[in-house]
Amino acid sequence: MDLMIVLKAVGALSLIGLLSAALLATASRKFHVDVDPRIEAILEALPGSNCGACGNPSCFAAAEAIAAGEKPVNTCVAGGQAVADAVAALMGEGTCEVKAVVSARYCGGGTNAVRAHVYAGVRSCAAANRLAGGPLACIAGCIGYGDCERACPFDAIRMDERGLPVVDLKACTGCGICVRECPRGSISLLEMVPETAAVVVRCNAHDKVKDRKSNCSMCCIACKKCERECPSDAIHVIDMLAVVDFDKCTACGTCVQVCPQRCIDHHGRREGIDAAASDGAGSGESAEQLEVGA
Repeated sequence: MDLMIVLKAVGALSLIGLLSAALLATASRKFHVDVDPRIEAILEALPGSNCGACGNPSCFAAAEAIAAGEKPVNTCVAGGQAVADAVAALMGEGTCEVKAVVSARYCGGGTNAVRAHVYAGVRSCAAANRLAGGPLACIAGCIGYGDCERACPFDAIRMDERGLPVVDLKACTGCGICVRECPRGSISLLEMVPETAAVVVRCNAHDKVKDRKSNCSMCCIACKKCERECPSDAIHVIDMLAVVDFDKCTACGTCVQVCPQRCIDHHGRREGIDAAASDGAGSGESAEQLEVGA
């Protein structure tokens, strides 16, 4: 092998390498963009789940928006009060209150609901809802194919034996993704409520009582027993459906006990109450029986 050919090749490659390095160094200096050091610090404070609940595509995008003053320090819904306080400290702002919310399901249907037709397509609520409004006779009920369960980035929803999504309030961050993914979230089948909301009405129907009773055995029948018995005037039948005023509710549980349809459940992050165990128990269980660990 000719040694000169080898040396020329090595020299040529070395020269190309040096020229490339010089060009890259020049480009790096010319196109350098100063990054706000607070962005990395804020990103470290955020959960890093990239759930998109704040309206940004990622936690990094949220950190950039907060550092630029385009988003408030309590932008991160999933992080709650602790993250908001940490970000506020990094931004040199005072603490701000974060009103924590959790997901609530306004339906007790599932196996209690009547099917209008047999659906044999893709096991997706969104797909089923496009076919004649879904397989349920009740047009406001939970279809039950678990779109919300699959969409939850925090594994806070599970489908139970009734075919209904049960929310683990210990894991729920209030991101609201389940509401957006539910094809009936726009009509409040799933809704974000205050974390302290003490009870939830498991019905979302507004049609005539006779019709809804033929569609579901667990529906609200607008009898107003809960309204009459509530000692704090916190629940009223509006548009033929019981509606709770969470600001007035004292968590006494009277409405749960008197509901003849057992369609009102204990709910919320409260000491002594297991909301998941209460789901579907209705008037069959007292608050004491539903205590955590009881």
